[in-house]
Amino acid sequence: MKEHLKNRNNLAYKTYIFLSIAVIVLVYIVISATQLSILFPSNEEHAALRSRTNIWVKSDAQAFNPEISSRAKNLVIVAGHSVIISGHLHDADHDEEDWYLLDYQKGQGLPQAIVSHIKKGIILAAEDPASLLVFSGGMTRSKTGPINEGESYFRVADALELWEHPLSDASSLSNTVRSRTVIEEFATDSFQNFLFSICRFKEMTGSYPQRISIVSFSFKRHRFEQMHAKALRWPTELFDYIGIDPPKNTGFDLERSTAGELVNSARPFENDPYGCNSPVLQQKRMERNPYHRTPPYELTCPELKSLLHWCGPDLISISELPWGEIKA
Repeated sequence: MKEHLKNRNNLAYKTYIFLSIAVIVLVYIVISATQLSILFPSNEEHAALRSRTNIWVKSDAQAFNPEISSRAKNLVIVAGHSVIISGHLHDADHDEEDWYLLDYQKGQGLPQAIVSHIKKGIILAAEDPASLLVFSGGMTRSKTGPINEGESYFRVADALELWEHPLSDASSLSNTVRSRTVIEEFATDSFQNFLFSICRFKEMTGSYPQRISIVSFSFKRHRFEQMHAKALRWPTELFDYIGIDPPKNTGFDLERSTAGELVNSARPFENDPYGCNSPVLQQKRMERNPYHRTPPYELTCPELKSLLHWCGPDLISISELPWGEIKA
């Protein structure tokens, strides 16, 4: 009897060892097969993998064309408001997770508004083949790393395939917008969006624009038209402002945004048109330049050296500016 029990125990032990080894081998085979499928995917798996990745620049994307850009006469500016924080941008027109937003900016339809700004800038540039499109905005957020607003907008335009004007002939100049779009990567506020984009235009064309259009929010119209344009002594008849807000169904509150604009920006710029002396405006510029970047425009736009250093409070003389002789 004891011998029989001993044999049964040995058999059970051997069976346990065999099953354990079999399980280990099976797990090893599954893991190896999984690793091999990742390293060497099938054609179908490879296509599916590519479809899940955000390929920003396609093989048939328009290359930047210095020759076309250098002939631009007019400037279209899209003022930046955020930077991308996601590698998947196909839903950047509605997903807040794709953008770095401050708490007060969340639940306000900012993704929809930002993409609407990008679209409008592209449309304006498409309708004016003699224009250069500039996405303006620097590396404004320390938490996101060294990513600038201008490039973020450009990448979203790529990801959402926004470049082609639907009403244009494929061979026309109106469909060359991507090839005559640049970024401006130093601006930390709206005044700098305006001024630095003019300098960026000068860098690309060797001259200053004949007409300027700016795309931003409607509640910033007064700031751009009545403060920044006047501070830069830019002719009002040669300036167009396009204000686009988020849709009402996104939670956007125009009244609250307008009130915040008055307190946080309009009043400070009203008393300090160049943003040099106001503690509020200086603090914003410092916080939005965490990487201590220095714009090169004093070297590339020497005609604007006085303006770049002008601090008011009096407005700079138009005789010191290259557009003093521009005629509408």
